Amino acid sequence: MLVMPRFKQIAEIQQLMSKKEYIRNLGIIAHIDHGKTTLADSLLVGAGLLSRQMAGSARVLDYLEEEQKRKITIKTANITLLYKTGGEAYIVNLVDTPGHVDFTGKVTRALRAIDGVVVLVDAVEEIMAQTEILTRQALAERVRPLLFINKVDRLITELQLNAEQIEKKLNNIISRFNDLVELYGEAPFKNEWKADAAKGSVAFGSALHGWGFTLDMAKGKGVKFADVLNAYKTAAPEQLSKLFPVYDAVFGMAVRNAPNPKAAQAYRVNRVWSGSSSSNVGKAIAECSDDQLTVMCVTNVQADSAQGSIVSGRVFSGTVKAGDKLYCVNALRETVVNKVYVHMGSLREDVTQVSAGNIAVLAVSEVLRAGETLVDVDHKAGMVPFESINYLAEAAVTVAVEPKNPQDIFALLKALHRLVTEDPNLMFSVDKETGEYLLSVMGELHLEVALNQLRSISGGLEVKVSAPRVVYRETVTKTGVVATATSPNRQNRFTVQVEPEEERGSALGLDESGSVLSVDEHRNVLVDVSGKSEQLSQQVLESIIGGFEFACKAGPLCAEPVRHVRVNLLDWQLSADEQARGSLEVMHGVGKAVFGSFLTAKPVLLEPVYKVVVTVSSELSGECSRIVETKRGKISSFEQKGFLTVITGFIPVSETFGLSKEMRSATSGRALWQSILDHWEPVPAKLAPKVISEVRKRKGLALEVPAAGRFLEET
Repeated sequence: MLVMPRFKQIAEIQQLMSKKEYIRNLGIIAHIDHGKTTLADSLLVGAGLLSRQMAGSARVLDYLEEEQKRKITIKTANITLLYKTGGEAYIVNLVDTPGHVDFTGKVTRALRAIDGVVVLVDAVEEIMAQTEILTRQALAERVRPLLFINKVDRLITELQLNAEQIEKKLNNIISRFNDLVELYGEAPFKNEWKADAAKGSVAFGSALHGWGFTLDMAKGKGVKFADVLNAYKTAAPEQLSKLFPVYDAVFGMAVRNAPNPKAAQAYRVNRVWSGSSSSNVGKAIAECSDDQLTVMCVTNVQADSAQGSIVSGRVFSGTVKAGDKLYCVNALRETVVNKVYVHMGSLREDVTQVSAGNIAVLAVSEVLRAGETLVDVDHKAGMVPFESINYLAEAAVTVAVEPKNPQDIFALLKALHRLVTEDPNLMFSVDKETGEYLLSVMGELHLEVALNQLRSISGGLEVKVSAPRVVYRETVTKTGVVATATSPNRQNRFTVQVEPEEERGSALGLDESGSVLSVDEHRNVLVDVSGKSEQLSQQVLESIIGGFEFACKAGPLCAEPVRHVRVNLLDWQLSADEQARGSLEVMHGVGKAVFGSFLTAKPVLLEPVYKVVVTVSSELSGECSRIVETKRGKISSFEQKGFLTVITGFIPVSETFGLSKEMRSATSGRALWQSILDHWEPVPAKLAPKVISEVRKRKGLALEVPAAGRFLEET
């Protein structure tokens, strides 16, 4: 691991924290391998923390052993830099983020802490799938995107374009980027936030070779693209890095165009926080004041056995100091701030305090989860948490884990708890039927990294891991029968009808036919169409909702979660005896009725489908497309980008295990590919019975799907 010098400018940074106009919270996002971490190294050169010779190879912000080994970014990392220009000093809180789609959730969370983001685009590959996904999410969080077109040298050395062709290609990238802003940006911001080279919101360069400029910088020194071309033709690109250091281009673009935290929080408060903007907390966040109540959004957590947790995140209001008592809104308990730091990659620098608008690192006394909201104890009443982030992808692969030595079960559970505490996109659960400990992940790489981290934090614990399993969903394709079922004691009767959620063409069942009682995470909706729900006691109503949620959590086909189903509550008859209409009785009765109607509504099993984007040299594109098609895949487009072909297609997740190895073997490692969960679709009719039977067998269920009458026989 690289050992960095202690940060010498910390006193000046502390003084600047209260001057909000001199703070920039800046992120870097891009498609994988477009140069994010190399650019981050180059920016550290500009802050005096890294030698020019080390930039590009040091990977300072990739300080995990797994990141250094794989040469990819796995977690988000932040560093506080001091940048001086024109006689002024600025704090730049820089966040480097993963580019691989399996770690998209960490990018989403990081966006909450920043106000501007440098979108890095490879000049040859142009706008890629992950570029679009991450830019869309940045705009959704009201984070202003700035464009840096990287690897311009490739246009000269590989594509051998002339100056006119280079300018045309760069303008095309800017145009396509602005199409994204137009498509996904909000009306008040999209025009102002479009990339405009003439206004200095676009920079061009080569992070690897250490140079970059905006048009203003180039005009100021009388440099044209023809001069860049000539520098490479004469084998003297180092002249460009001396004339136009890349850090001046990026920092200068950010200082001029990215908002300071006070300006940003005024328009971001309604997007990043769901509480009332007119409340005391809402006003404090909007004003970004050091003197008001403390509010912090925790974006990253590292469990620390000695001190509870090391948490990092954005201080939206107030000032955090050692000794402060803060309330954890999600965990419903208080915690003590033991120490306050600013992050320096893998190192932490002690500071006396961190004030509003900055990114802080705290050592706290409690073990917290990423996504926690911290607030002054005196203002905990009615505080609304920040955590309402919508992640772009969901876990699609599950494995069962167990220790090789049964005596190590508690050590394994402790390690799993820490793992899911630090990674918001990991899910841990226990299968009630089999007793298995299940770990759900985004994809193969996410799984591999998670298992390595599990072994690391458990001290080398030997773990047995099952073969990867696909996560399925259940749904219906037509309206089921009106189904009536009784509770187990036969004293309560419930009548429901199941139908596809989209069938009525209105969002979440909000139409004239009834009122919505519940909507779950998979967009299943319970609608009272009887008009009598107001007559129910709160306890009975909650039990009915509980029965609906119970039925949707594990459907009747093979106990997989139900998705996009509407349950119409038509009628009920309750026992006059209060004990006979207990919660469990009501829940089971409602659940049986839902299952009965569900099984008559032409149910299908849904499988997750990845959108796959393969970038490969043109002569190997045919072999790559053949591999995709042999995996039940469908090719949707081919796009030529210089010597490269970009293949876009769709593959069921169940067919992708081992795909990476096969793709590398067929192309000698020359293919770069990514996948992201795109949609769910029915398992093909010929395969469905076999898949359902296999899932039921694995879960210890009867091999045959039950008949609807099994649930309605007591009607």
